[in-house]
Amino acid sequence: MKTLVEIHDEQQILNLVTAYMEKPEKVIFLYDRNNGGMIRNPVIHKYLDCEIEYLQVSRETISKVCDTIKLEETAFDIHGGNNFAIAAVSQIAENRRAELYYPDLETGKMLILKDGKVTIKDLVLPKLTVKEMVTLYGGSVRNLPEAKYDEKGRKVVEACVRAKRRNNKRWTNFTKTMGNLCKKYGTKDTFVTEGYVYREYRSILDEINAAFSFLEEDYKHLRFKLADQDYAQLLADAGVAFEYDTYYQLIDSGCFDDVDIRVNIDWNGGDFVATDPNSELDVMATLDSRLISISCKAGRYDQQAVYEVKANAEKFGGKRAVPVLCTDLNENHPELVKKADELGVLVIEYQDMWNRRAVDRILAWMKKDRKKG
Repeated sequence: MKTLVEIHDEQQILNLVTAYMEKPEKVIFLYDRNNGGMIRNPVIHKYLDCEIEYLQVSRETISKVCDTIKLEETAFDIHGGNNFAIAAVSQIAENRRAELYYPDLETGKMLILKDGKVTIKDLVLPKLTVKEMVTLYGGSVRNLPEAKYDEKGRKVVEACVRAKRRNNKRWTNFTKTMGNLCKKYGTKDTFVTEGYVYREYRSILDEINAAFSFLEEDYKHLRFKLADQDYAQLLADAGVAFEYDTYYQLIDSGCFDDVDIRVNIDWNGGDFVATDPNSELDVMATLDSRLISISCKAGRYDQQAVYEVKANAEKFGGKRAVPVLCTDLNENHPELVKKADELGVLVIEYQDMWNRRAVDRILAWMKKDRKKG
């Protein structure tokens, strides 16, 4: 086709799919005035290497489209968007024997209608990154301080996770102590504290000894230095090691198009808006142009945590988003899991997290969600 007339939809991925697959020379977006703020998205323009035009939907603009293009070289995408536009272009296509395209994201198929016949093809979706998906839905990413740990660093992460799971309360107290020391000394300096810290937390310090370049105790004082200043965030925050454990489970699977950790999302160009959800996501991933947003709860969680995850999913494309709450405390809350399921939120409790089943649960949820659609 030379021209694709696309009815602009709030579900942004629908504005990209057909043109990405069919590679027209030009795309004309017919948009509703209520969606005017969504047009000219940079991700759409990045993935469509063609001329793009935007026209606000009206009888006049649809007539203009019909008058200025050769309908035999034009196709129409009618999935989503303005109902009047759908009806109008469908009638035009039928009268002029043009092709109608209907990308079905739930089944992964492209339906092409012409002359009363339907052709079905597999959808070809772009492998969008986390940042691109966030941008597609109107936000921007500001990464929080993070570390891409090397092999040694990953072993430190794993040691911290083991220490936490062995005794969550002691780990929480230990990280508070370490946090206070980091504030006092800074992460590059040699730490000096009373000897009781070693006696109190000896088992933890011995287990995570790879985190230190040296560690000395003379009954009066404990002196140590971090082998890498990035280890400070693992030792000074009770939940960070669990976030990295979740991140590594997704990375190790090789199943996802992109995975990112500790992502902060700006929805309003730097302005704070009270109605926006908590936009610090612990782990995010993409697969088949769907966004998986994960909140990691290292300690206790409640129904509010479920609602926060759900609120972010609404920002990321509604039912195509995959909102996940991962928990690490060895407690079960079947009533909250049931409520989360009703809200369309996946809760992965500690047994599956400890046994590295997070990816299996997420992929199964995505398939289940597709069948329901």
